[in-house]
Amino acid sequence: MPPADAYQDSLKRGALVNLLGLAAKLIFPLYFVLATWMFGEQTMGLFFLASFLVEVAISAVSSGFNDAVIVHGSHASDDPERADHLYRVMGTGFGLTLAVALALLVATLLGADALGAWLYPDRPTLPGLLRIGALSLPFIALSQIAVAATKARLHMKYDALINGLIKPFGLLGFSALAWALGAQAEGLLWAHTATWIVLAALAVRAYGAHFDVPRTVRAALAVDIDRPMLSFAVPQSLNMTFNKYLTRLDVLMLAYFGFTNGQVAFYATGALVTSNIREVKLIFSQALAPVAARYHAAGDPSAFEATLGQVSRWTTTLALPILAAALILRDDVLVLIDASYIGDTRFMALLLIPPFLSCAVGLAGNSIVFTGHARWNLLNSLLVAGLNTGFNLWLIPRYGLLGAAMATALAASLVSALQIVELGLLERIWLRPSAVWQPHLAGALVFAGLALAWDPAQLGSPLTRVALAVGCAVAYASLLIAVRHPEALGLLARARHRLGGPDAAPKDDVS
Repeated sequence: MPPADAYQDSLKRGALVNLLGLAAKLIFPLYFVLATWMFGEQTMGLFFLASFLVEVAISAVSSGFNDAVIVHGSHASDDPERADHLYRVMGTGFGLTLAVALALLVATLLGADALGAWLYPDRPTLPGLLRIGALSLPFIALSQIAVAATKARLHMKYDALINGLIKPFGLLGFSALAWALGAQAEGLLWAHTATWIVLAALAVRAYGAHFDVPRTVRAALAVDIDRPMLSFAVPQSLNMTFNKYLTRLDVLMLAYFGFTNGQVAFYATGALVTSNIREVKLIFSQALAPVAARYHAAGDPSAFEATLGQVSRWTTTLALPILAAALILRDDVLVLIDASYIGDTRFMALLLIPPFLSCAVGLAGNSIVFTGHARWNLLNSLLVAGLNTGFNLWLIPRYGLLGAAMATALAASLVSALQIVELGLLERIWLRPSAVWQPHLAGALVFAGLALAWDPAQLGSPLTRVALAVGCAVAYASLLIAVRHPEALGLLARARHRLGGPDAAPKDDVS
């Protein structure tokens, strides 16, 4: 087994690559801005409904098998003598995801009319949109398994390049072409399918740089299924499908209750803006996965727990100033996307709770998966999916958009609490306050100051609100130094050194 320092170096390199990918993913929100400018809020409302339904199917196709390829592929990637096992894992991943994708494609082609008539009879064009979106499923399966396989060998650059950079540019380019041709919502769905075809070709090429493609094809066609991987992947796929259902349920239920396409687009845009903050966690969770799998395989829970605490501190530290800026500037962001997006945006403030929990404690849920307990996450998702459906049925008729956000925040809080407790009980690995308290304290002080204004989104002019967001970031950074945040102190020491200051870093610089 390589030394722990080598894993730490791999974790930091992977996180850095994913951080660069996150910078590229900032293009993705720009895609929704430009798409709304081109197609208008009514078309976007219908598009969001169709694409969110397709996203639930996408989770069933790829997510669990992606994690299985990373975890089980990581176990065998460092040992040349286990090459047969490695390619059995890869063959299982590619073969089963493509089979599931094709099955869901056929089911959508045959059942879209019945689904539309049952849930959304007031939107007669929805079945056709679902069929177009479903055509992308086999290409999504192919691309995401190929990218996951490269992560199993600690190559994070392909995910950052393919999913982080090329995907949003592809969506934007193909959507612009659809707009120029006069298409409406169907053009946006065709743009998605065309983009995934391109991504699949690039991902397979990346896979071929590190794996034997003909051997993988033979393993997939041999139907020599890796049973341990299958027992991991199936519950994890179901878990991630229910998770996606949880994150998209509010929009689906708003449409079910008869809210207009414009209202659905207003809410969905706010939800997408806030949910993008989760990408901060993804910077590190995707880099942590193969490292955590190795720690677990080596039976080193203390190193796992220390790494979990360290990485959770990183994710919380980065997320909190973004959350503050989103709270302050939420009205301005929505109006920038479309001038019709005005009104009560308190729902966005509530929708900041799930990404905060994801970044602060969500790696506990990932760690349950990394340690092979995918069935526990599935149990959580089943329980909370049922409760969240009830929350939406109860709260939306009473409070509208605000009620949908309440339901989502309640569900996210329940999932987070369950995951923290279960990881501790199952693996004796705890997310300890001693590892993460600094960003929480600094963030609490900043948000306490914002609370004095009651709703900072209503303060002054847009320029005043931008200045307030910048001021909060500066205050937060200063507080991190004051509470001796390890990585903040390390950055400060390096900055002083480059400016000709003391050579030595502070003793508690562990970054």
